Amino acid sequence: MRRRCGVLLWGLSVLLPTAASADFDRLFQPSEPPVEWKGYYYYQDPLPDLDMIPPQQLPQTPAMPLQPEQFKDAVALKEALKQLPVEKIDLQALPAAWLKVLLTAKREAALDQQTESNLLAYLRVHKETFNRSQRFTDMWQTVVWTHPELDFTAGNPSSIVGHEIYAEQKKVEEEQLLTSMRDRMGLFFFYTSTCPFCQKQSQLLKVFADTYGISVKPVTRDGRSLVEWPDSELDNGMGDQIGVNKVPVIYMAIPEEQFLVPIGAGVLTVQELHDRMVMILKQRYQLKRGTGKS
Repeated sequence: MRRRCGVLLWGLSVLLPTAASADFDRLFQPSEPPVEWKGYYYYQDPLPDLDMIPPQQLPQTPAMPLQPEQFKDAVALKEALKQLPVEKIDLQALPAAWLKVLLTAKREAALDQQTESNLLAYLRVHKETFNRSQRFTDMWQTVVWTHPELDFTAGNPSSIVGHEIYAEQKKVEEEQLLTSMRDRMGLFFFYTSTCPFCQKQSQLLKVFADTYGISVKPVTRDGRSLVEWPDSELDNGMGDQIGVNKVPVIYMAIPEEQFLVPIGAGVLTVQELHDRMVMILKQRYQLKRGTGKS
């Protein structure tokens, strides 16, 4: 049989040598894809050098002896700036756009020829850039301090003392939220008795429920109850209906709002249960109500 197949393949290669090889070679020839098509191994060309502003966009200024209209493009301007002595420029009065272009030019000049004069020129321009940035930062901070409505730290303190007060206030608000909702909501806990993750989650969920007084409806999927939940309900198909496909998984339910969503699967600590419930309660009106998939 192998001999017959080999003869057949050899015969086809003899009969169709030109067409077959041409089609095969065409697979490896580069082709021009459509303009809107970005296929496999697509490479985006790097963005143009944003440090070099076209001369036409630079403002007229007496602080710079060179005039923008003297140069046809940004490259020509940069080459001229490399040769221009810093002493002829009023750095403190130089507009920011010019300072940015000049810094790039002097840096490249120093990298091309590492002479003392080139390094001094670059460092002088760099120092002015740094000083200007520092003045900007100082004024930014002063304006924010003197306009508290713009100060982010006014409501989100960054100091240790302020952070402690903020954290304590946040904790009180979260506890009030859970307390106000505990009589209106409950948790469904889906598990199997032989799952080690379910066994650990059962212990943690029991601590959480006892701490915050939240009712839990445990649902066993294999008909056997865990120690913490001796009165567990046998899953009568509810799990499949709402999309339970793994255990352990916990759902939050608010019957009067027809709200039912999973808050997590796997082993969740007491703190994670707390944080997730608080977040979901705050965001529940933005979530889709009804049956949630796990």
